[in-house]
Amino acid sequence: MYTLLDSCLDRLDIFEFLNHVEDGLKDHYDIKMLTYLMLVRLAHLCPHAILQRIDRLLEPLRATCTTKVKANSVKQEFEKQEELKHSAMRALAALLAVPDADKSPLMNEFLSQIKTNTELSSMFESIQKDVSSVSSEMSLMDTT
Repeated sequence: MYTLLDSCLDRLDIFEFLNHVEDGLKDHYDIKMLTYLMLVRLAHLCPHAILQRIDRLLEPLRATCTTKVKANSVKQEFEKQEELKHSAMRALAALLAVPDADKSPLMNEFLSQIKTNTELSSMFESIQKDVSSVSSEMSLMDTT
C-alpha cells in the first residue's frame, strides 16, 4: 500500500484507500507500525482527504496511546507498546500539521488528554521537536 502512494496516487480512490488505512490502525503490531508510516505520508500528500476523515483516524491512535500493558507482561510487550505509542504520536504530529486539523474537537480533546499525562506529554514534545528540526533541515536543503 505504501508503494501505491508513491507510484500511482493519482489513480487511487483515496477514500477507499483510507478505509484500508483505518483497518490497519486497528490491526496487529506489525500492520499498525506500517500504517502509521502511511498515515504520515498521507497527511503530506492529500491533507484535504485526511481532514475529512480525521476523527475516524484519531480514535485508533488514541486507543494505542492509552493502552496499558499488563503488569505481569514480559519486557518485550512493554517495548512493543512503547514503539507503538511513539509511532502513533509521530502520526498524530503529522495529522496536526494538516491545515485546519486543530479545529477538530476530537483532536483538541486528544491533545488535552496527552498534556495531562506526563509520559505522553514528554513523548509528544520530543517528537514535535524532531519533526520541526527535520522540517527546518529540509527547507535549508531546498534553498541551497
